[in-house]
Amino acid sequence: MKNKKVVSEFALLARLRRSFVKAGSRLKVAIGDDTAVFEEKQGRSLLATTDMLVEGVHFTSAHSAFKVGQKAVASNVSDIAAMGGKPLYALVSVGFKKTNTLKYAEELLAGIKKEAAKYKVGIIGGDTVSSKVNTVNITLLGEASGKKYALRSGAKEGDFIIVTGELGNGAAALLNGELYIPKIHTAFAEAAVGAGLIHGMIDISDGLSSELHHLAFESGLGAFIDLQTVPVSAFAKRTAARKNKDAYALALNGGEDYNLLFTAAPANIRKIFKLAKGWTKLTVLGVMRNKKSGVKYSGADGELRLLPRKGYDHFA
Repeated sequence: MKNKKVVSEFALLARLRRSFVKAGSRLKVAIGDDTAVFEEKQGRSLLATTDMLVEGVHFTSAHSAFKVGQKAVASNVSDIAAMGGKPLYALVSVGFKKTNTLKYAEELLAGIKKEAAKYKVGIIGGDTVSSKVNTVNITLLGEASGKKYALRSGAKEGDFIIVTGELGNGAAALLNGELYIPKIHTAFAEAAVGAGLIHGMIDISDGLSSELHHLAFESGLGAFIDLQTVPVSAFAKRTAARKNKDAYALALNGGEDYNLLFTAAPANIRKIFKLAKGWTKLTVLGVMRNKKSGVKYSGADGELRLLPRKGYDHFA
């Protein structure tokens, strides 16, 4: 019995139009026209990001289409959170292999819809094409209050370096042949940035070591972290033991965790930890230093070493 081919473009667009957000409130034109149209509020800054998932690079044909859809949304929401913003609307473009079944397309869209609903994101348009490999690209629009948004270049010398959640889950999931769907700490980030408590921030998509180097470089600073403070997840530790891997290497270099790495003045640490209660766990990893100090870490022996930048690189 032959598999049913993926639904036609017009039929798929009709399903999208029925399933996702309709015009109303600030959104004046939704799916069905050449562009979506929404009114901007005075005193708000528009944020825009885009992220692409490609079969063979970010996922395989063995992975759940539902989870691929979830991850596509989550990775974009993470970028908005890293600015301290609120996600609003998304444009979804997908490239489907001609051999895909209708079920695959439906599961992918269901995953997108579920994750979008979790963060109150409205799907307002997009595109569909035939492709040699399955591809999902999402463009996400968000907003921030006035000029209250965090930048990678905002870290200051003497700031504490802090991370949300636990690390290593993304890399551990990949070692187990799975996709990790993170919880993005949008509410905490928006509140902390809005209160002026965060100086510099970045999300951890490519690995802690890589993102710390990004943060230091963009801020024109050096950095120091104590490796023993890195919050390695229990899942990462179990997986590392079973796969004969180093759990700290998974947490430092594995990526795919989508936690937030940020800096704050020591005087604001108590306020930040109080604000984070009920939303996310926070861990102080180290301190931002003068650029001449470089980016370094200390291990169990207390020796200072240069921190290699070993996160994921698409073109390495």
